[in-house]
Amino acid sequence: MEPIIREMKEEDIEQAANLLLRLKKFNSEHDPLFSLVDNVEEEVKKYLKQAVKEQFRDAYVAEYQGKIIGIILADIIDRLFYNPRKEVRITDIYVLPEFRKKGLGTELLRELAKIEKKKGCSVITVEFPTENLVATKFFKGEGMRSIISIYGKIIE
Repeated sequence: MEPIIREMKEEDIEQAANLLLRLKKFNSEHDPLFSLVDNVEEEVKKYLKQAVKEQFRDAYVAEYQGKIIGIILADIIDRLFYNPRKEVRITDIYVLPEFRKKGLGTELLRELAKIEKKKGCSVITVEFPTENLVATKFFKGEGMRSIISIYGKIIE
């Protein structure tokens, strides 16, 4: 039996929140600028509830035997000054460790690209912490390359 990739529903939020929380904790290990807020669990659930309802954010899950094993969230962006105009930017992607290295991340990426292309998006991008070498390797392996850099520091 293969995992099913489908749109996230309200009833998926509890399970999906656990995956997104794992991702945010992983990000926080890479850089102090990703230090988690005290009420991160509450904020993650609120974010996912909003993602399910918004028309400019898409949320999909990979489900296997009734369990959410992967998530992908993306924003649709109008690139005002560039062609092609519509971009889909992945903001979050996470696959449970026991389901990695089996092509599920690639499937989530391809399914999102297929769906968003039908909506007029011609560019797919992803954002993640620079120090996340696992993500860098994965996305380069998917044919993606760095196109923008964001630098930051704490204001003293």
